[in-house]
Amino acid sequence: MDNEIPKYKIVEDSIKLRIKNKELIDRIPAERTLAEEFGFSYMTIRKAINNLVNQGVLYKVPQKGAFVNNAPSKQFFTIGYFLDKTIKSGISSPYYSLIYNAIEKTAAASNHSVIYFSDTNPARLKKVLGKVDGVIATCFPHNEEIIRLMKETLPVVVIDNPSLDKTIPSVVIDNFTADYNTVKYLKNLGHKRIGFMSGLNDSDVGMNRLNGYKQAIQDCGLELEESLIFKGNYSFESGTEGAEYFMNSDNLPDGIICANDSMALGAIQTLQAAGLKIPDDISIIGFDNIEVASQVSPPLTTISAPIHDIAEQAFTMLKNLINHKPLTYQHVSLSTHLITRGSCKQRL
Repeated sequence: MDNEIPKYKIVEDSIKLRIKNKELIDRIPAERTLAEEFGFSYMTIRKAINNLVNQGVLYKVPQKGAFVNNAPSKQFFTIGYFLDKTIKSGISSPYYSLIYNAIEKTAAASNHSVIYFSDTNPARLKKVLGKVDGVIATCFPHNEEIIRLMKETLPVVVIDNPSLDKTIPSVVIDNFTADYNTVKYLKNLGHKRIGFMSGLNDSDVGMNRLNGYKQAIQDCGLELEESLIFKGNYSFESGTEGAEYFMNSDNLPDGIICANDSMALGAIQTLQAAGLKIPDDISIIGFDNIEVASQVSPPLTTISAPIHDIAEQAFTMLKNLINHKPLTYQHVSLSTHLITRGSCKQRL
């Protein structure tokens, strides 16, 4: 019948009633026990428990099970998103604007609000921290001390790079594997000389992307040439400089992998202005999948960063910290995927 109560809802309502009647006050029975009791499948029981966790009725502890959440949850709160002023273009950059918008949308879906801030002046920072319940911070080595000071006052979750303080939860992406796989992709297309435009190598993000490239070059049986690596800084301008560097070399690469889309776009513009055809003469790959990547000509093949997942994971972790709930995982590494478009071509 259309109005028949779903099985998982029967389980949810039963557990809620037992909690209300003080029959369950700490750990709830294991999934196997509940499945036998109700005569339902494990998946039905698991769905009910996960729903109750999302509702704040229960919380999970890895390897131990699900527990009644006796602590009152903060229903509405304000989080801060911190990106310090030393980051080029700041919140206006194509990548960080995507991150901020994703965090804001994730928070708004639960009626929470977000405040963006970048000022590290102690007095002004203290004022901002007084207005928020927790912070999602973009972490780099140069701002570790600021993040440590925030942690003394509020719950903090870092993104981009993990903090040296491993007690601070983090959400990062697997940059090494991402660029490792782009080299394999170009190798499978027949490319033999593959250049790389690195970003800033002062953090895990930059180093892991570069190291992924280097390791894949070796594993694919290609020659690792230092002359095929250009040190960029993630900016459009460094992409144009990188393109000029490769055009002035003795032997133009078959393809160039860039550590972000902004550099890839700068490279495309410069190479095309010099009369080179993409992808006929040279293939280009970016990283991040910013909005304009699909709008240029040719559309850019790029590694898509899981922006929504970064925001959702970081927000969920911070929400749990604010409400004094345990985290399922302290540190999360997310996978990327390659979006193939028109800037790469099979080599004969």
